[in-house]
Amino acid sequence: MKIGFYIQWPKNSMNSKGNVLGDELIGESLVRAFRRLPEIDWCELYAPNHLPDRALDIMIYMNENEPVKEWARRHVLYMQNAYGDGSDAVLRKFQSRKYDGYAFISKRLLQLHLAEGYGGIFLPFGVDVETFRPVPKEACYAFDVAYVGSDIKGEERTVRYLVPATGYNFGLFGNWVIPRSRFRIWKNWGKRPNYQKTFEKLSRGKIPQADVPILYSSTQINLNCTAQDCVDWDVITLRTLEVLACKGFLITDRVSAAERELDGCVVFTDGDDDLVKKIRYYLDHPQERDAIALKGYQYVIQHATIERRAEKFLAYLKGIA
Repeated sequence: MKIGFYIQWPKNSMNSKGNVLGDELIGESLVRAFRRLPEIDWCELYAPNHLPDRALDIMIYMNENEPVKEWARRHVLYMQNAYGDGSDAVLRKFQSRKYDGYAFISKRLLQLHLAEGYGGIFLPFGVDVETFRPVPKEACYAFDVAYVGSDIKGEERTVRYLVPATGYNFGLFGNWVIPRSRFRIWKNWGKRPNYQKTFEKLSRGKIPQADVPILYSSTQINLNCTAQDCVDWDVITLRTLEVLACKGFLITDRVSAAERELDGCVVFTDGDDDLVKKIRYYLDHPQERDAIALKGYQYVIQHATIERRAEKFLAYLKGIA
């Protein structure tokens, strides 16, 4: 079987000045996992700067692209993004495009989809444990608290779940600096939220992707801040699983699915003062941190590897090929 994955942004974000594109990382990890399956003759991640050069059996779209009939015999949507307008509203547009199959990171969204007469599967995120794995700690990444990301979660969630970390030795990575040249005609430049000004000063810039597992393994406390759409639709984020795969200790905001699946594997917070208290407590209790991190690592290895996801996805694809 010849399989393709398609992202709507150019490939090679790892080597760009901008933030690493999560869709590209997910797509490449799925491609590597598919290639290891004996039923797969070909698998590749495509993008606008890397278009298909052969006929495929199935193309899997990871963003908002309409099916391109010339590329493959069958077309599948993998709805693995968060949407500011709400995933349920965006789903209506996708349904009108008449894909041959659908996969979802949200079980709730799948149930809504099935109730309307469509087919599909629940395919939560999985981790490439060859890339994200425990590695020796390095002093340069031994922060009290660390976070990798950018300013896409919105002011309310950023202030609630990330700003409390600024009172500690905070390893903040990502492109939080907005070029002033972009705002030469924006009269409100000086009226930006305080957190943006603070994070611009704190950010250490883009972290090399190869160093991310070192950061997750080395820092004492990793943070996760979930997009509101993922909270609404009950999604365990990929960052959560990647940190655990590195045997990293994680404090995360509350998502119902995570509270069910990851009980005892992570620490949940309501943000603000609660987060401050939990950072302080777990900095002072390293043995508890290590025990929780170990349980999280074991969960990922047993239940959430990319190999498991690829096997489930392939079984579904065989039914529509």
